Amino acid sequence: MSEVTSATPGATVALVAGVHGGKVAAIHALDVLRGELTGRLLRGRVLLVGPANMAGYLAGLAQISPHDSLNLNRVFPGRADGRPTEALAAKIMRDIVSRSDYLVDLHGSDGDEAVGRFAYAARPGVDPRVDSAAKALAEAWGTPVIVWDDAGPRTLAEARFLQTAAHLSGVPAITVFEAGATREDSAATAAFVRGSLATLRSLGVLGADSGVGAVVGPPAPATAAPSRLFARRAVSIAPAAGRWEPAVAPGAGVAADELLGQFTSSTGERQPIRAAEAGLVLHQRKAGDVTAGTALIIAAVAPHPVPPPRP
Repeated sequence: MSEVTSATPGATVALVAGVHGGKVAAIHALDVLRGELTGRLLRGRVLLVGPANMAGYLAGLAQISPHDSLNLNRVFPGRADGRPTEALAAKIMRDIVSRSDYLVDLHGSDGDEAVGRFAYAARPGVDPRVDSAAKALAEAWGTPVIVWDDAGPRTLAEARFLQTAAHLSGVPAITVFEAGATREDSAATAAFVRGSLATLRSLGVLGADSGVGAVVGPPAPATAAPSRLFARRAVSIAPAAGRWEPAVAPGAGVAADELLGQFTSSTGERQPIRAAEAGLVLHQRKAGDVTAGTALIIAAVAPHPVPPPRP
């Protein structure tokens, strides 16, 4: 972890990458931001944390740790006396979340999946102020799709995800994905940098005229269209070990009962995987062999009404 600090007090924002060691484009974005932000903050502090799962990153593993085969983003808030990955989660809670006013968890493709541009934010209803601040954080980043999840955990002990654990600790947090199909997509890295800068400007940590951003070029053109807002996500999983062939890609709208892809079991039995309800595809597992329980398609569902553009 590294810190960039201003002499003027302000918000502390944690930017975390590599909770899944295979999300390399996001990790590279933090390397760019270290150079871009140093000496240029208007106020406050930025914590640049990555690779958060260093063991998984060094081992070249997409999501798990080589120490105990656990997925770091499934064990929050962790246990200080637990297995290595659980202890790491507890350390992140203690050293990062507890020091932060806002947190952004940067993800992306790990090479086994293709992803679109979207953000997850929580809306458990425990603290409406934190719920609203998380949604505003996602809007500031600028993804075209936000899943403002009202179906997630409501207690810290059940959190599992870093974003959810931070949120239930009172720290507005989001998980952001930038489009890509490879681990080290340079366009995704540039998009992570732009989104981070936009978010820091919205929080007053970075000034609009700071000169930061030359490395990745100008910001994306502003649009009057608000982000599309959804209430939940729907996950289609592999029913057993077998082979998967997707029929839809990230960004595609799907109707209820629409074909998402074909699953072939290890015995050769073919089974169509269909959408349980209408939605928008966010993640697509690439064609290939999968194990039982693998997420094949993740879609945003239950759209909120779109508010009119701001004048």
